[in-house]
Amino acid sequence: MGIEDKIQSVEEKLEKTPINKATEKERARLKSRIAELKEQKQKKAKGTGDTSGYAVEKHGDVTAALVGFPSVGKSTLLNEITNADSDTGAYEFTTLDVNPGMMDHKGAKIQVLDVPGLIGGAADGRGGGKQVLSVVRNAEIVLIVLDPEEMREDEIKQEVDNAGIRINTDLPNMKIEKKDRGGIKISKTVDGGLEEDTIRDLMRQHGYANADVVIREEMDIDRFIDGLMDNRKYIPAITAVNKIDTVEAERRKEFEEKYDLVFSAETGENLDKLKDLMFDRLELIRVYMKEKGEDADKDEPLILRKGATVEEAMNELPGEMKRRFKDARVSGPSSKFPNQRVGMEHELMDEDVLELNLKHL
Repeated sequence: MGIEDKIQSVEEKLEKTPINKATEKERARLKSRIAELKEQKQKKAKGTGDTSGYAVEKHGDVTAALVGFPSVGKSTLLNEITNADSDTGAYEFTTLDVNPGMMDHKGAKIQVLDVPGLIGGAADGRGGGKQVLSVVRNAEIVLIVLDPEEMREDEIKQEVDNAGIRINTDLPNMKIEKKDRGGIKISKTVDGGLEEDTIRDLMRQHGYANADVVIREEMDIDRFIDGLMDNRKYIPAITAVNKIDTVEAERRKEFEEKYDLVFSAETGENLDKLKDLMFDRLELIRVYMKEKGEDADKDEPLILRKGATVEEAMNELPGEMKRRFKDARVSGPSSKFPNQRVGMEHELMDEDVLELNLKHL
């Protein structure tokens, strides 16, 4: 029996198993088996298939991937928000390779990748889907583009999920420490969630005989299995509806209430809002560097992620900054007062002005 047949067989058993407390352990076992088989299938495909065709060198501060089924207008969008010149056409499969473009916004250089349109079964390799989704896995944000005439939102999100990509969710809040002996010990900081016997069974299925596990959130079977797997990728995503200029007012309002944004790549409507939304979801911050006695350089800010410290800022700068560091002065949202003296551990915020005081070596 091949892997596909095994997956189908286990999925059929799962479908026939009712959802209740009495069947929790059995459903957990079946779901865990499905996850293992799908991982085996993906590893086997990587070993036999050509996945080199869509290799993309990263440029800029961060990378965004445009994802959608064919003919949703991704190529037109890429051309409008970046310096790219991607082929466009009102027919399927215009994009046959990954087309990159660079978007400059608020001082950040965001590399935007227009990947070939997905088709059903992409995560299993149909239509070059594995190569496409491997590019998506390496992006820092996903922009899911929908067509108002053929939304197919659930299908595209399912393909992304089947590829082990979890959008708009954090890593499961759990910690596992392997031990040499003592069995599986479970600590929970929340009430509810999975029974301890179910947790132990799942961990044994994944090769844990002795371990301490701490669970800090109420989670279901799927979420716990994700925490056990090492091939999951967690990426923020924006779901937006293109071609809004072709939609009547009442339907437009429905889209505006349900999705992150509506826009028109053809007319340019809401493209500035889309850029702002991408910047915010990426949690980027701008830090303006300042030399002593000079004005801050606000033309080319240092682009960091939310929560970055002075030390992380120095890591992005040329030279042996940390060896030469004495202290720093910060003015802006993160400072208590202008020119506050801070150390390496100080957490920076958007539009801070940072002046480094360095030793002469």
